[in-house]
This record gives sequence, structure tokens and C-alpha cells, in this order.
Amino acid sequence: MRTKLTTAGVVVLAVMAIACGAGESDTAGPGAQDQAAGAADKKGGKKGEKKIVLEVTGPKSADVTYGLNADQSQANGAKLPWKKELTSAEAIVIPTIVAQSKGSGKIKCKITIDGEVVKENASEGEFAVVTCTADNF
Repeated sequence: MRTKLTTAGVVVLAVMAIACGAGESDTAGPGAQDQAAGAADKKGGKKGEKKIVLEVTGPKSADVTYGLNADQSQANGAKLPWKKELTSAEAIVIPTIVAQSKGSGKIKCKITIDGEVVKENASEGEFAVVTCTADNF
């Protein structure tokens, strides 16, 4: 009898723990951070939140891979100029852009954090690739 009661108690505690944690997530990719950015702007922003702007400029279009820390997304065939605004309240933020032009000419990337340009880079040529990574922010 005691074993059945103890097993039932453990099951009830496990179900309660799962229910209490439902809807919470510690990991959010760039897409989720885009939504959070919209909500934060309406409410005046969150304390300690950084505004990150990723930009790619060039002749016509490019394949762009971008993200924060380990969360990466793609915008294939993105019309240039391309711009993405993200937010993060994490202590360390490592924004990254990798872009490859769909033709020839000069392609540039730029990362801005809280209004300050922290990284710029450029490449030139046919199907040129440019990379910008900002660290220690």
C-alpha cells in the first residue's frame, strides 16, 4: 500500500512540475527575439536589453545567414539593402552576419549595438562573401 501511495505522489509532483514550467523557454532564436523586440518597443523596452541591428548592402540581392550567439537563421535571395533588428537581455551577445552576393560588385555588412557601430566589413567580386561578427558585447 505504501509503495502505491508513494508512486502516486511522485507522479502528481512530476505533473505539477511540468505544468508550472509550461510555456517557459530559456532558448529563443532570432525569430523569437524579433517578436520580443516588437513587444519591448511598445512597453518601452526591458531593463538591460540590447538593441542589435544587422545590415547588408550591395548591388541587388544576397543569401544572408544571421543570428545571435548559437541561434542562426537564413534569408536566401534577400533584396539589398537588407536590415534585421533584434533584441537581447543576455549578458554576452555575439551577433553574426554572413552574406554572399548573387552577382558581382561590392557587398558590405554592419552590426550596430545600442546605436554604436561595432563591426563593419566588405568584400568585392563575383559571388563575394562577407562576414561580420561582434563579440564581447
